[in-house]
Amino acid sequence: MGGHAVRYYGLNRDTVDFDLQVATESWDVLDARLRTTRLAVPGMFVEGDSWRRTTFRRFQIGRLDDGREEWLEFWKANHLLSDFEDVFRRREVGMYGGRSIPFMSLPDLIRSKETQRAADWRDVERLEEFLDARHLARVTHGELPVAAALAQIRSRPGYESFLQVGRLKSEGDVRAALASAQTPMTVGYLLPSTPTADLPDLEPRIEPVVIRKLRTIVPGSEVHLALVEALRRRYRQARQDADRADKEAIRAAQKS
Repeated sequence: MGGHAVRYYGLNRDTVDFDLQVATESWDVLDARLRTTRLAVPGMFVEGDSWRRTTFRRFQIGRLDDGREEWLEFWKANHLLSDFEDVFRRREVGMYGGRSIPFMSLPDLIRSKETQRAADWRDVERLEEFLDARHLARVTHGELPVAAALAQIRSRPGYESFLQVGRLKSEGDVRAALASAQTPMTVGYLLPSTPTADLPDLEPRIEPVVIRKLRTIVPGSEVHLALVEALRRRYRQARQDADRADKEAIRAAQKS
């Protein structure tokens, strides 16, 4: 997960940390296991401070030529991550740095970056475009049902690409996609193409006035796309608020 996963999926991201999610059963023996590897250079392999020690640990493993420290950072859990077994089941394995490495799936990586930080949301914006482009390519090659791809649309370039090649013409596909949509943006993109469809119950909720407008506008119009961007801003704010609340709850528990 983290910056190296972002680089693997195609975004040129500068990072000096290696972020990993680990299984619960590995957590208590993490230190001992790391000290048996060649990463444990004497005088350099040092565990750093962590304000959420029960779920996040970090170890300095070196220093770059420019003086920056390199860190291994491990997550056992947080509110943005599913259980390790669940995430690992959806992993993608690929070549990176000359080795075959399991990475968090692109949808899971996007979810893990829905934090308070503006830099993470810049990553999310580009990763959403990569995800939509991948899905369209898989649909084109017959590797993914259209409805499954439409159900995950999150970016404007992705939506416009699906629209231009006629992938939203089937009312059945769009209805099926709406039924399993996970974000307000997806609902916003799809609803004008099937205005009588039932909608999933999502958070943050889409205001009734926005739903009524989406049911009456031309798909792909400027008004349509502007409404989706408004939904995106509200979604982002809700995710940032949730991340902030999670951190505040942990800090409050530590003080009590």
